[in-house]
This record gives sequence, C-alpha cells and structure tokens, in this order.
Amino acid sequence: MAKKLKKSDDQLADAVRMSSQEIWQAGLAAFAKAQEDEGKFFSMQLFEERVLRALSSIGVPTRQEIDALHQRIDALTQQVAALSGKPAAKAGKAAVKPPAAKKVAAKKAAVKKVK
Repeated sequence: MAKKLKKSDDQLADAVRMSSQEIWQAGLAAFAKAQEDEGKFFSMQLFEERVLRALSSIGVPTRQEIDALHQRIDALTQQVAALSGKPAAKAGKAAVKPPAAKKVAAKKAAVKKVK
C-alpha cells in the first residue's frame, strides 16, 4: 500500500510540475507578445508625432486649432446678430444668402444689358 501512495504522490508531483511549466511558458509567451505589441504601439506613436511635426512645420493647423476657430466664429456671429437685431444664423450655414429670385432677376438684367 505504501508503494501505491508513493506512485500516486509521484504522479501528482509530475502533474503539478507539468502544469506549472505550462503556466510559466504561457506567461512568457504572453509577456513576449506584450513586448512586441508595445514596440508596434511605440513605433506607431513615433510615426504619428513625426507626421504632426511635419504638418505643423508647413503651416497645417491642428484639429484643436480649427475647433477653436469654429468656436470663435460662432461667438462673433452671435455678437453681430445681437448688435444688428437679427437672429444668428446656424453654424455651418452662410449668414447672408441672396434668395434665388434675386439671382434670376440679376441674370435677366444682365442679359437685357447685353442685347
């Protein structure tokens, strides 16, 4: 009976040893993958920074600068509307648009002058 316990203890120890080795190898593989992904992320981040630096050196505004300009335009549009007593135009639309009828009349007048 002592031999059976001895065999089962050895088998249990071998199973634990194999499991721990598999866990260790899986951990190493995960660590290697994380390092590889970190390297890709770092190189991508470095590339993006270089592109941004190149764009700013030739004068291309950043998204934040464009957004800030849009906010300033909206604020100025509201101030002008408040001073003139007219309702402010919605953002993204031209504040002054001649009606289609005025365009047609202007074209007709131009044609009459030519004749």
